Amino acid sequence: MKEVCRLLGIKQKTTTPYHTMCNGLVERFNATLKTCLRRLCSEQPRQWHRYINPLLFAYREVPQESTHFAPFELLYGRAVRGPMHIQPELWTKEIEEPDVKSSYEYVLNLRERIDGTLKIAREELEKAVGWQKHYYYDRTAKRKRFSVGEKVLALLQTDSNKLLMQWKGPFEIVATMGINDYRINMGEKEKTFHANLLKGYFARDQDASQATTDEGPPTSNSAIPAASVTVIKDLKDEHFNDSDCESLSELGGWGSEETVNDLKYGDELTLDQRRQLKEVALTYSPSSAIALVQRRQRNIASS
Repeated sequence: MKEVCRLLGIKQKTTTPYHTMCNGLVERFNATLKTCLRRLCSEQPRQWHRYINPLLFAYREVPQESTHFAPFELLYGRAVRGPMHIQPELWTKEIEEPDVKSSYEYVLNLRERIDGTLKIAREELEKAVGWQKHYYYDRTAKRKRFSVGEKVLALLQTDSNKLLMQWKGPFEIVATMGINDYRINMGEKEKTFHANLLKGYFARDQDASQATTDEGPPTSNSAIPAASVTVIKDLKDEHFNDSDCESLSELGGWGSEETVNDLKYGDELTLDQRRQLKEVALTYSPSSAIALVQRRQRNIASS
């Protein structure tokens, strides 16, 4: 491959592995291709592979927003004759005859067109990069600063899958390399990382938790971990409506040891009403039954 590049005058440029921001155009194409394939698979789940070539042709034919040129035109120096160009000619029967030129003239004109097209595309691309940087990237970007001796976490590949990344560490910064690069000590060796692949490491304060344990129970102003659990029971009974389902804390106090036999009926209740309340108490669990019976007694007394 090196010999091919030398013969064709191609200068290869390498980028940082696993740093997709270095290849903005390539990653933008990958995102567009994934979106197109996802749409194609949803519309043609059984024959999506038959439409890959037309899909790629459509992408190469359409001018890009950043360069204002189609990829086909940048590569071959001429506009592609797609279906939108051929169909009008078939309708009107007017076919434009190409100019007759010698091979020498054709090659010179093609070279001039390609050079001019690439020059304009580079200028438009630089404008698009500056516009996107100002209105998209810089709005949410934050500069990271680390000092020598500081503990940081590094975004590294997992041991089982090279495509998955996770934060590992902590590692100590041993040197600053340039503006945004830092050299960290990883135990057996030292490596240089960009600031985007690092984040600060903050050790858990063990002294505060130990002091709380030694001094005894926390005061009323202290923050302690707590869990709150609410149990909702589905009450299906024609004698009760939504107004009966109030918070248990508002229905009066009762102990967890109370049973149905501990119920106290009001003197104003008739024997038939007491019998109905006891049937309700036997239907539900003791705690919920007591709450519902107390609520029902208050409703009867108020009526």
